[in-house]
Parts: sequence; C-alpha cells; structure tokens
Amino acid sequence: MKRRRMNQVPLFSSAGELANMLVTSNLIDAAWAKIPELQRGQSAFPSSVQTMVDHPTPNRTIVVFAPLPDSTQYPLPVGGDLVPYLDFDFLGTKECPSVSINRAALTIFESLKNHLSRLKTELNKREGQLIITGHSLGGSIASLFTLYLLSNMDKESKYRPICITFGSPLIGNFGLQHSHWNSFFLHLVSDKDPLPTLFLPSGRSATTSSHSQATAYKPFGTYLLCSELGCACFDDPDLILKFLTVASSEVGGGLLQVVDYGEILRNLKNRAICKGPQLAGERFAYPFSDGIVMELKTIGIDPAKHNIDTTRMEAEARTLAKKTKASDAKELNDIKKYMVMLEWYKKKSKEANKCYYDCFKNGDFQRDVRIEEFMGQLTTYWEDMVAQAERKPQKEGVSFRTGWFQSATTFRRMVEPLDIAIFYRDGGRDYINNGRSPLYKLLEKLYEEAAKNPTGEGPDSKNKKVSVLLTDDSCFWAHVEDAVLSCQSLNHANSTPEQRESSRKNLVKFGEYVMKQIENFAVSPEIFLEQSSFMKWWRMYEASIDAFGNFYTSPLVNFMKSHKYDCYGLPEEA
Repeated sequence: MKRRRMNQVPLFSSAGELANMLVTSNLIDAAWAKIPELQRGQSAFPSSVQTMVDHPTPNRTIVVFAPLPDSTQYPLPVGGDLVPYLDFDFLGTKECPSVSINRAALTIFESLKNHLSRLKTELNKREGQLIITGHSLGGSIASLFTLYLLSNMDKESKYRPICITFGSPLIGNFGLQHSHWNSFFLHLVSDKDPLPTLFLPSGRSATTSSHSQATAYKPFGTYLLCSELGCACFDDPDLILKFLTVASSEVGGGLLQVVDYGEILRNLKNRAICKGPQLAGERFAYPFSDGIVMELKTIGIDPAKHNIDTTRMEAEARTLAKKTKASDAKELNDIKKYMVMLEWYKKKSKEANKCYYDCFKNGDFQRDVRIEEFMGQLTTYWEDMVAQAERKPQKEGVSFRTGWFQSATTFRRMVEPLDIAIFYRDGGRDYINNGRSPLYKLLEKLYEEAAKNPTGEGPDSKNKKVSVLLTDDSCFWAHVEDAVLSCQSLNHANSTPEQRESSRKNLVKFGEYVMKQIENFAVSPEIFLEQSSFMKWWRMYEASIDAFGNFYTSPLVNFMKSHKYDCYGLPEEA
C-alpha cells in the first residue's frame, strides 16, 4: 500500500496552536507570575478570593484572581450543585438554552460584582492586551469575569480578553461548553492536581439528554493537559472529561495537594506542546491518526485501554483540516457564481420584455433546468449558514448574522420568487400559508429586526437606483397570484355572492398593498413589463371595474389608468 505523505496535512489541532502561541509568547508565564505575588499581598476584600490589577506594560493589563492561602486546599465543597444564571443566557443555544454555574463560585462572583463592574468600566477605557488569570477557585472567578466582559463586548471594543487558568475546577454545564468563544479560554491542568476533578459527572457515558446537559458539569474552552510525559492540547469536552477521570483515579483521596504550575511551565519551555519525550522525534505515516494517538499517550491515556474513539477524532480532524484550506473560499465563490447566473437570467428575461418570474414559471428558456440547480445549491448554502447561526450563542449569533445579512436578503429576494413560481405552476394555492419554507420566514424575520434600526436610506434615495432593484417583498408574486385567483373568482359565473364579496375585499386589500410598495419604490420596474403576471392581473381587474360601470376608484387604479407606471423609478426633473 502506498504511504501518504506526512506533509500533506497538519499534525496538530488548532487548540495546540493556541497553547503554543501563549507559551512561546510568554503570556502564560506572565499570568502565572502574578498569582503568588497576589497571594503574598493583603486582601482588600472580605472574600475567599483575592483580586489584583496589574499593568506591566502600557499595552498590557493583567487581572488576577487567587484564593486566600489558607483556602487553597479546600476551595469548593465537593459535590457542588449547579444553579441557573440568567446573566449568561446570552451563551444559550436552542440545544441548551440556559446556562448553569457552580453555586459556590457564583456566590463569590456575585459578592465581588460591584467591584468587578467598576473594574469593567475601567478596562473599557484601556487599549491593548488584556489577560484574565486565576488559580484553583480564583480560576473559576477568572472564567466568570471573562464571560462577564464578553457579554458586554462588541466589535468596537478596544480589547479582547484572554483567560488563562491554572488548576481550576469545572464551573458550568453544557451551555458554557457550546460557546463559540472557547478560544478566549485556556485552562492548564496537571494530572497530579485533584481540584479540576471535583465535579466530574457520575458514570462513564457522555451526557447527551437535555436533562443531563443541564445538570452535569462540562469543560469549556481549550485545555492544556499535562503529565510527566509532556503536555497536549484539546478542546473536545468528552476527551477532557476522560483525562480528568483517569487523573482522579490515580490521585486518590486525602488532602488536596498543591501543584507547582510554575515548575510545569518551566518544563514546557524545553519541549513543543503535544510532543512527548519518547515520540517527539518520530515521523508519522498517518499524520491524523498517529498524531492523535501520540497526543493521548503524552497525557497518559492509552486509547485502547481507556476506550477512546480515535476514529471519530480523526474524522473531525480531517473535516477541520479541509475547512481550513480552500473549501470555504471555493464554496463562497460558487455561491457568488450561482447568484451571478441568476442575475444574468433576470437580465436576459428583461431583454425579451419579460419578467424573470414569468419566464421561469412558463419555462420559456431551456436554461431553466440549470436555474433550478443553482436555486438548490444556494438554498442548501443558506440553510447551513442559518443552522450555524442558530447553534451560536445568542449575542455572537447576532454578530455572525450581521456579517452576511445583506447577502442573505439578496438571496431571499432573488430566489424566493422562483420558488413561488414553482408552487403556483404546480397548482398550489396560498403560498404564504401552505408553501413557504422556514428558511425564508427566518431570513425575513432577521430582516425585519434589522429594519428597526434604519440606515437612513429612504424612498428618495431608492428612486435613483430603482431600475436595478429587486422587489423588497420576496412574497410579492405570491400576492399577485392570489389576486389573479380572486379576479377569476369575482368573474366566475358559478361564484356565490359571498365568494364574490370575499374576492372583492381581497382585491381592494391587494391594491392598497401594491400602492404602498410603489410609493416606497419597493418594487422592481419589471412588474410593469407588458407580459408580467402583475400586468395580467391588472388587465383582468380593469375589465372587472369597467364591467361594473367604472364606479370604483383607488390610488392604484388612478396610477395604472393614467399610465404613471411608465415613469416609475425615473429621476424626477428639477
């Protein structure tokens, strides 16, 4: 069998790269150095955790949390319970909407809240690097304070905090683990330190039910796991729990010993992270699988002995590696290409004096088959994007959606009319209630939420570019189709008086809706092309009005009868 070349794929995970950066840049040393310095000083607060702010350089701030010296051995009551904490629900996802925190840690954090609130205000005025650090229980408070900062952080913030903890116990449930801000946290843990193992979930199986996720502790962030053989970095919560479980069984009971993390850091300087002393010089024929096995053995875990599924880990690593290469860029380029093809289809339809909606509905061009293919690719892409946003914490999800908001709106306005065409072509009725996909509903909801914060663009500015406008309401053609059906019902010989009255009311309502769209320059001029479904409706409606003696008038009727639509969207003369 031909061997794979080892330089084709990366050996270590991005978690390892994060830890290597912090170690080689001395940030992790700088963080640890402040902890004994704080413990040697005097506490200014009546709390079991001390805090200190240091500015070692003009562009670096270090916030330190550490337990009182006499509380190091018993930092938290064993078996500490989790309690919901609404202030962190911005991290919630649909899968785990609420976040729960260790009661003891939360009590201490709340006792410091006034001081921390003032500290947050002070930090907002500073620029540069911000490190939040803590040891044992102090690490728990450091993590909570970092989350507190992140909950109030926006894109304009002058800092991005990095939280580094040493020997910190688990502090929360599955809701924390799912945060996409995991890259802000690095937890250094020794297999000789029992403190991080205090709140391990009971049993050996992974917690997957909604109840167990809410009631069991879960690691979150990146973990730098250390043994006598070396250190390895992971962000897989189940694997981290496995390491803590193995460490707990080896440390045993008795008084909690104090681990010298300073010595561990000094040893780290002599070797690259994730390379154990016996394995660092080996070359790997299968970089993913061999690299994973090496990392596990480095922290004292034998995959076979401890029943570790390296196949799953390898599959996840390969997926991540592919995404870090050209796949994302290629996908984005493909999406742009599909949208360009739809724009081209729209242009060709207009050149034939037809609306692209009607061309597609009537199958006027042979290229319509490819258009359906492009629609499918675009829909799949945006379904994936929305799914990613839904899995993100609430606040970060908003920021994430903002990044692709305009593209998503263009997609909805361009593609949904084609789905409407398919729906009515196949004999459907009432698309909005019977045919509209959840994707379009959600994208429209996001648009409406964003519209509450206007950008300052009004009808006058839209008038200048209406010739290239996509109709704002992506369901416009569904309203047109329903209005055509109402006209047919109004004129049908077998319609009952009640049906005719209902149709008449629907048509009046539709006329008001269309006129509002016109006044706001919210419809594309192509709706007035002679062969469009809208003009088909208008001819039917106009005939109905004339048949009843021209007794009915309205702003839309006046607009259409006077042919003002011929000048729609043209710049007004000065």
